[in-house]
Amino acid sequence: MTLGEPPAAASTPDPAAGRLDRTRATIAVGPLLAPVLARLVGMHAARAGLTVDRLDDAVLITDALADCAADALGASHLELSIQSAPGRIELRVGPLRPGAAQRLVDGTALPDTGPLMGLLADEVRVRVGAGGDEILLLRVDAQPSGPELASAG
Repeated sequence: MTLGEPPAAASTPDPAAGRLDRTRATIAVGPLLAPVLARLVGMHAARAGLTVDRLDDAVLITDALADCAADALGASHLELSIQSAPGRIELRVGPLRPGAAQRLVDGTALPDTGPLMGLLADEVRVRVGAGGDEILLLRVDAQPSGPELASAG
């Protein structure tokens, strides 16, 4: 999806885990990034059955992501995939240049509290591909399980 086109969504039922919804998007880094991300993530969070508080947490994460995207990415577009299933949503941001995922996380830091993503998400993980590209994984569950920050190779 590019800005100005409707999001492409595909639903794949998984009998073991319930309904699974996915949306992939490429969004221009600029003034519309935050509202577009908020709507996409809000839709997925609502479909996953997250409470209003957890939906708000997910939207705050996207606001923080949008706020620091221009400085952290050094790119004109943000690529992401949003996946939701009953009780959880997961954002996959990237592929990103080496170091960009950690810059995104660090860019959301608040004084005396640390990175906002780490406080609101149930999981924050950086996955590094064979070519060195990174994917930032953010998971929000219906019930908070406590933040984690991990790096996986």
